[in-house]
Amino acid sequence: MKSYKIEAPQLSWGADGVPRSNQFDDIYFDQKSGLDETHYVFLENNQLEDRWHTLANEKNETSFTIAETGFGTGLNFLCAWDLWQKVNLESPSTLENTRLHFISVEKYPLTKAMLKNALDIWPSLSHLSDELISNYPTLCQGLHRIELDQGRIQLTLFFGDASEGFAAFNANVDAWFLDGFAPSKNPEMWNDELFKQINRLSKAGTSFSTFTAAGIVRRGLQSAGFEVKKIKGFGHKREMAVGVMKQQSLNYPQRQTQGLAWFNNRSVKKIKAERVLVIGAGLAGCHTARALANKGLSVDVWDTNSDIAGEASGNAQGMLYPKLASQDTAINRFYLSAYLYASRQLTQVNDNAIWQQTGLEQRPTSESEADKFSKLLNQGLYPEEIVEKADNQAIFLPLSGWACPKKWCQSLIKHEKIHFYPGHKLIGLEYRDTQWLASATFNQEQENKTLSYSHVVLCTANHKEITDTFIHLPTKAIRGQVSALPQEAPLALNRVLCQTGYVSPAIDGVLNFGSSYGLNDLDTQVRIEDHQSNLKKLTELIPNQDWLKRDKECSGRVSFRCTVSDYAPIVGPVPKQKAFIEAYSQLSKNAKWKCQELIENHPGLYMNLGHASRGLISTPLSGEYIANLILQETSVYERSIENCIHPARFLVRKLKKGDALN
Repeated sequence: MKSYKIEAPQLSWGADGVPRSNQFDDIYFDQKSGLDETHYVFLENNQLEDRWHTLANEKNETSFTIAETGFGTGLNFLCAWDLWQKVNLESPSTLENTRLHFISVEKYPLTKAMLKNALDIWPSLSHLSDELISNYPTLCQGLHRIELDQGRIQLTLFFGDASEGFAAFNANVDAWFLDGFAPSKNPEMWNDELFKQINRLSKAGTSFSTFTAAGIVRRGLQSAGFEVKKIKGFGHKREMAVGVMKQQSLNYPQRQTQGLAWFNNRSVKKIKAERVLVIGAGLAGCHTARALANKGLSVDVWDTNSDIAGEASGNAQGMLYPKLASQDTAINRFYLSAYLYASRQLTQVNDNAIWQQTGLEQRPTSESEADKFSKLLNQGLYPEEIVEKADNQAIFLPLSGWACPKKWCQSLIKHEKIHFYPGHKLIGLEYRDTQWLASATFNQEQENKTLSYSHVVLCTANHKEITDTFIHLPTKAIRGQVSALPQEAPLALNRVLCQTGYVSPAIDGVLNFGSSYGLNDLDTQVRIEDHQSNLKKLTELIPNQDWLKRDKECSGRVSFRCTVSDYAPIVGPVPKQKAFIEAYSQLSKNAKWKCQELIENHPGLYMNLGHASRGLISTPLSGEYIANLILQETSVYERSIENCIHPARFLVRKLKKGDALN
């Protein structure tokens, strides 16, 4: 995994408003013919209009995926989006409940201001470009998912090197836009690794078109399995190249695992999603349900409690707190991408009772942590829009703030496709005849019922009696008590403060702060000694207030975080434990062994849990990821991240250690 600071390009602007890259000495588009060139080279020569008109006839297809080398100003993307809308207007039933996924890489992404200046040239696309610009991500390395046109358009951008970006993607591409600066201007991009990844992401029938007919490009695409031919180029360009992949020797799951078959998260045989059951109505469950409902699926949500967010997601306030690292690791990228996604999602909520972007000040708890903060600022991994220096060795996160998790859950579950069933305790889950049969007891009379579902998602946190039926997971319930105190007088507190504890700006005249951390402590009662401990942490954050004298005025709430031994949540398909251990037992003899043989997971069964104290950050994107897996769509995560959160990772580690598994 390469690590470097993402930098915007150095541009010159012509009198006609066209941007030119100083680094590659080339323009991004022609002011007079840029739209026509995009239509001819990429839209027409991938036959997109005809293919989209017939998409409804393709069995069980819910999306169409375009991949592009070089996002640039986003002109190709906007033109594809515009054509998608045009086809939808001409025949509304054709693309109903179908999404356009557009994935693109860009090593030198434009800033938001640059993007706006460049796209102002095309007023005919302003209804689309304005939405793109307002949702355009912060410039930092990694993968960014943007949802546009009420979720019908999914834009996934990777900021970084092209070959690294496509190696990170998990997608099944239908058409390639091979754009970017000419091979003579930018030969480094057109390398063997790029063509290797193009092959991995393509299937039989995948098309490509490119403005260039350079030999290095044509030979590379032929080596990637495409039949390549030259046709007339656009305008003064004599030739361009197009082609189709006629066959692919590996299926989609084999291509995305590349020898690490134990991290498979896709079914070889696609299961049609008809009706989904989500068990658990906390942050993980509500985000999963909403992501599925937004894609047109009918979702039932069961919870043992009488209300939404009845357990750890039910606190009055929570922080958007990513705990950024100074190293560019897969798990840090997980939390970074999730943090930026959650921030965008909350901003769109537009409800001050649910979310307020106050920023968050993180103060060091020791000199060692102060040194970590200094390193984090100096590494260059994050722009100032994400983290900046604050006073007294602290750091400030401008995109952070506080949210009310319970109210957020309530807003998420308000959807015509979501049906919430409180007081439903799962007592049986069995797969029979291509369906999951889920049984529950409900209401005071303890009536029973059994319903069938095509897919089930376990968002059950600490309810190990459910997950242990399928796989043993190293999760622990960590007791946490939060405290609340009425304000005697207004405080000059306009941001969230964190040190050994935390405090948020008051809501409705009440200050919420905490929290205790109790390992091997299952006491559900609010305790005065935990209020006292929380008040000490509050004194550290806001001194000179005599907080310790007010312990008897405190109210509080106890809940149990679901924590995981490796500090990453558990999100993905549920493996068949016994078959898995037998199939991959060779790992106990050779930890570097690779295998292409896929052992199918439990069909249609997924889990999304273990988010601990960072659920406000990690659950929105994790819910979207589960929806991607169920519908076999482009993943929101890099492949290295998928492996880090895969439920099978614990089985793999035990096998490699030679531990006995039952």
